[in-house]
Amino acid sequence: MAEGTVARATARIIERRHVTRSGVTRVSLVASVAAAVWFSRADPTGAVLGSLFLALILACDAVRSRMRSDRRDALTLWTVSMASQLREYVVYVGLAFGAAAAGHASAWGWAAGALIALALRNALLVAFAAPPASSASPALFVPAQRRSEAVRPPGVPRPRPAGVPEPSLPLPLLVRRVMAFGQPTRFLVIAVATTLWDARIAFVSLIVGCAVAITGELVDPSSRGEGR
Repeated sequence: MAEGTVARATARIIERRHVTRSGVTRVSLVASVAAAVWFSRADPTGAVLGSLFLALILACDAVRSRMRSDRRDALTLWTVSMASQLREYVVYVGLAFGAAAAGHASAWGWAAGALIALALRNALLVAFAAPPASSASPALFVPAQRRSEAVRPPGVPRPRPAGVPEPSLPLPLLVRRVMAFGQPTRFLVIAVATTLWDARIAFVSLIVGCAVAITGELVDPSSRGEGR
């Protein structure tokens, strides 16, 4: 509640200064470069300051989501999505440089593994989010079920597609969000792992987290959309 209030108040302030969503996105990109630079030092100071810049990135996301001006057209949404992925890749590069500087020869291999795991996680979520293809021509046949979905009251869940099993026990919302392993959770894992251990542990944790997200999506598809 307090976090949302602060983000909303900050959004109102920067809107009065004519800052757009794109401007906030650019700030988060600069913050990702700063985080990567500090993480590349591979020392406690670099880990702490890099983690603070990760927190700044998430703060930018919270503020941008509460901005009212600068309508959310398709181009803006695409730009934000691409920037969100790019800044995470930049952070990974900084972590890999830091691990290599610390003498870990396998640093780039772990970084590649983390990127592959992230790509698989994202591909699975996109595949599950895609609407099912209809075998009938929409111009010749409109199913009654589809018409009923158009007037489905808010809060009523969409029918599960054929072939997707119902979870035996619905998971709590917080657990689903953690298992989805969205970018905020990944940044938290990076901050904790680099501060307490090193970049190698961060990469291993990212790989494990993506594997958990993939497993959770297969077991409980209702978790889709909880994280990027």
